[in-house]
Amino acid sequence: MPEPRIDLDSILKIERNKRKKLVPLENDFYEKVAGQIRKLEDEKRKIDDPYGTKYAMLDDSLKTTRKAIDSIIYNRTTKIIQEARHTAEIAYLHGSSDDMGESLDSMTLEEQKFYNSIVELMTGYRQELAYKIFNKTSVIETTHSSPQPEKHEKSENIPIKHKETLPEEGKPEEGKKDISKDYMLVRLLKDIPTFVGADGRNHTLMKEDVAVLSKVNADALINRKAATQIPVKR
Repeated sequence: MPEPRIDLDSILKIERNKRKKLVPLENDFYEKVAGQIRKLEDEKRKIDDPYGTKYAMLDDSLKTTRKAIDSIIYNRTTKIIQEARHTAEIAYLHGSSDDMGESLDSMTLEEQKFYNSIVELMTGYRQELAYKIFNKTSVIETTHSSPQPEKHEKSENIPIKHKETLPEEGKPEEGKKDISKDYMLVRLLKDIPTFVGADGRNHTLMKEDVAVLSKVNADALINRKAATQIPVKR
């Protein structure tokens, strides 16, 4: 038995009336709509007379369906972005957000993935700005927004090529804590403007440089795909 046709016009009408809330949709909603469009296209191709009434009706139905689903996607995307912005703000201020169960249940699988990626992106963006302005979280800061320290020491670049082990001078001195807990060996994937590291030093890094950086700065660079960690064997 063929599946009943999805009434996209009714869904769009409710979606517009709800304003802020999402109309609950099944996880495979978009797959079903895609199947519905393909079925109309197949029926249209089987008609020999492109000037006949049936052909015109199917063509009109296809146009209406595509227009309706496009409007549904637009309306829902706008709402999802607003939900994600709200959740990211709560997560930034309070560390987590536990009030999104109902909204997530209303989303399709594709929408949930989109929502989660937007939350992650917005949360990282808020943390980055907060660090630059208030020094509140762990991302790197450029020298354009901070005073220069008294010492102008260059980054702890390790002058080795294609070697993935710490040099002798990079080993922790006796009596000090394990450097691997607070520092990380990385290889730069792109040029990085001078910035003040968590260690209070100026760092100027170029693509392909190998450097020992504080874990805070190294993680920030890795998250930005500007660096990759070099595993250190013990």
